[in-house]
Amino acid sequence: MIAATVLWFGLLGMGYVGGRLYGRYTLRRAGDGDGRSRGTYRLLTVVGLVAVAVLTFTGLTDATERALSSVHPALEGGLATPLVWLPTALGTIVAVLVAYLGVFPYARKRRGLEISARTAVARLARYLTAVAILVVGALAMFTALVTASDPSPLLIPLLFVVLTGGVYAWIQYGVRLSQSVTEPTREQRRRLEDAAERTGLTATIGGVIPGRETEVADLYLDGPFWNRRVYATDYALDALDDEEVTALCARSNAADGLWLLERRALVAGVVFGLLLSLTVWTSITVAVAGLAVAGPLLARFLQRSEFAADRRATRAVDADTLASALEAGSDLSDDRGRLHELLAARPSRARRLERLRNP
Repeated sequence: MIAATVLWFGLLGMGYVGGRLYGRYTLRRAGDGDGRSRGTYRLLTVVGLVAVAVLTFTGLTDATERALSSVHPALEGGLATPLVWLPTALGTIVAVLVAYLGVFPYARKRRGLEISARTAVARLARYLTAVAILVVGALAMFTALVTASDPSPLLIPLLFVVLTGGVYAWIQYGVRLSQSVTEPTREQRRRLEDAAERTGLTATIGGVIPGRETEVADLYLDGPFWNRRVYATDYALDALDDEEVTALCARSNAADGLWLLERRALVAGVVFGLLLSLTVWTSITVAVAGLAVAGPLLARFLQRSEFAADRRATRAVDADTLASALEAGSDLSDDRGRLHELLAARPSRARRLERLRNP
């Protein structure tokens, strides 16, 4: 436990210093007027993976298990195993947030943002906490299957259903977990309601999120299919004219009509279910091989669904207007490599614009 604590504090310091050095590098590389993403979230992913490895292999999980078993015998092994990983998850989240705190001032300067570091870190913390809860829940199911002496293959369909339902419940509140939502002003509500009426938008206007702070001009959906909500960034209402806002409403309506949220939940449930079921009934090697094959196919399915939503939206608005609305907002995932584009659940903005302008 002492070794894990010392290494963790060392990791915090290295992550913060590494974030600042990386931020300086990206600021120099960006040059004048280049506000594109420079891999900040890839850096945070690396920090998170290193933190998990360090905390796990230095005995934090074993020490937590011993501490829990000393409290009560029922907390030893079995379904209590996910609790063992909670300190590791918490330590990983803190390490990622500290690294983000180091790199964020340079990202804010590079992109000319107004958002404060405290607000940005708080939003990322909420999002990471939701992800950790989802992963710990999946780990609980994995533990239940592994501890069974002879798990029945009939549990596989149930596993997929439960995981898909859990992911879907998480996706329903994705916007509210990661963003601050405020009530729209009278003028903002009028513009959104007019655009919704022109496109037949069935989702309820849920509020406005401070997109001006990140210069994102877009509309977002969340909520279950019987109570869908749409959220607009205030930057979208400032940067776009009424026709472009209408185009984004048409795109949101198309996404709702094609059940894109449900498709994403289904794909995520399949990924988790495939990994867990193959690991339990075969081996981790087979599970990784299965994901290597299924991952790109599932990502392609989701990308094709996004393109289909774009095409459906052009039935209600002009394709050039929709392309103009998409081009007005910043997209943090445009600067991609081929592998990233292959595995991404959403196509880059550049590919979407190309499909719209060259059908």
